[in-house]
Amino acid sequence: MNPIVCCHSCTDYQVDLILPLLDDIYTRTQGPSLEGKTVLVKPNILNDEIPAKAITTHPIFVEAVIRFLQRRKTGRIVVGESPAMHTPNFKPRKSGIFDVCEKTGVEWVYFGKKTEKLAMPSGNTPVTSLIHDVDYFFSLPKLKTHELMSFTGAIKNTFGLVPHMHKAKQHAFHRNSASMATFLVDLNEHITPDFIFMDAITAMEGPGPGNGNPFPLHLILGSTNLLAIDVIATTIIGYNPLQIETNTEGLKRKKWLTGIDEIEVTGIPVAQFIRNDFILIRKPSMGKMSLNIILNRIPGFRKKERKPVFIEKRCLGCMDCIKICPVQAIVSSPNNPRKIRLDNKKCIHCFCCHEVCPNNAIEIK
Repeated sequence: MNPIVCCHSCTDYQVDLILPLLDDIYTRTQGPSLEGKTVLVKPNILNDEIPAKAITTHPIFVEAVIRFLQRRKTGRIVVGESPAMHTPNFKPRKSGIFDVCEKTGVEWVYFGKKTEKLAMPSGNTPVTSLIHDVDYFFSLPKLKTHELMSFTGAIKNTFGLVPHMHKAKQHAFHRNSASMATFLVDLNEHITPDFIFMDAITAMEGPGPGNGNPFPLHLILGSTNLLAIDVIATTIIGYNPLQIETNTEGLKRKKWLTGIDEIEVTGIPVAQFIRNDFILIRKPSMGKMSLNIILNRIPGFRKKERKPVFIEKRCLGCMDCIKICPVQAIVSSPNNPRKIRLDNKKCIHCFCCHEVCPNNAIEIK
């Protein structure tokens, strides 16, 4: 598969600035001909939040991609997503993405309305059946950190094809980051994006994907190769790309790359844009993990694990954390919904509760 990744600098969300960069990226990375084709555009909408929070793909970025497709005489264009905590009538108004769809005259589709079972190694997984009604699938991930997976980019964005609460159920089946990485790569082997435009103009650092901090990275990345673009993105923000489990699992398959040295980067010289000030998700080193294995065998020893911690004074009482927990490990007091309690024996450390909390009332410590 084509291993070319193009990266360009862009300092602001303006269609007139972004559009020529998308054109150049697409040409350099040898994107497919689009004339008369039906295209699904899939942004990242974890929660329908204002663009300034950097939780979703920016609406101006989405608009620029739609304008790019229209200029290339694409036929039908569909924009869709299915956030976990929203109803089948969901429209991403707060993020501005639904308004962009109306403004540009393209169709918005909620993925949960029409689904089918996809046969996966881990079992049948519901996905939107729309994927079979289009010629091309364009993925528009937001570059963000992720408490469970360390990073969320192109490979993780395909998870949005799994509708609403079925995402949380996958965490019940895949109870650690390694198992989830295997599932995500399996999913992408079955449904591979045809092109990726990554929104990294404003990225998210720290406790992502929903409660991190906006970071002005000022970059746009593009590729036909989802693994190659994730390797370059993780390198830019300061990770060792071979320590990101979705990257290493993808490399094992040898479908998209057999080694990271195959990647050809064009556009700006990426080495000049690698950050050392981007707040990353740090997991225990192999040495610490080995020590924990030994200590866990000592009677009475209680190991320290990263787990959700509930901040009562920030809690809005929405109970989204309770609704999304795939193993019912979270309960609230009948008299005070802000008094949240975690059953540590049930908790599988998937951090879904942290992802959906609208007011940063859940921290991972």
